[in-house]
Amino acid sequence: MILLIAVGIFAWLAIQKFKYSPPEQRRKLIIQWVLIALALAAVLLAITGRLHWVGAAVAVVLPIVNRLWRMFGRHLPWIAPLIAKHAQAKAERNKADREEDGQQQQSGAGGASQRPHEPQLTLQEARKILSVSADASREEIIGAHRKLIQKFHPDRGGNDYLASRINAAKALLLKQLDGQ
Repeated sequence: MILLIAVGIFAWLAIQKFKYSPPEQRRKLIIQWVLIALALAAVLLAITGRLHWVGAAVAVVLPIVNRLWRMFGRHLPWIAPLIAKHAQAKAERNKADREEDGQQQQSGAGGASQRPHEPQLTLQEARKILSVSADASREEIIGAHRKLIQKFHPDRGGNDYLASRINAAKALLLKQLDGQ
């Protein structure tokens, strides 16, 4: 009975404070009261044996975490320029890497457009990838390439690595064929 009277008084005080508070503070008050009510309910349930003490501890810690989060939020304007500076530096590095890759591909690194982390293809490996013989004609190489790239293209369930190796093998074999 005493508990119900205390809850009634608390509710009446909360309503009075809510009525006379400015509209921009009302949301904050509602969140605080809900968290306090949840914490009190959890403690009450723990005392009566209906809630494990760990659940009550978690409910009590929630308002503390909320307060720490708001405190961190106040310091965020000081941290934000550092985060933005780091993100900008990372974007510039990525842009420089893409430009470097584009220059390497234009210069024809090894006759095939290969990425720096991919191993160079030999003629034997290129023939093995396309399954063509050493005396294959231009049409055979192009046909084998077309057949494989349709099967292993990234848009059709293949992946970028396989498609790039197939393309590199075709380019290497055609270059070798033109060089003869």
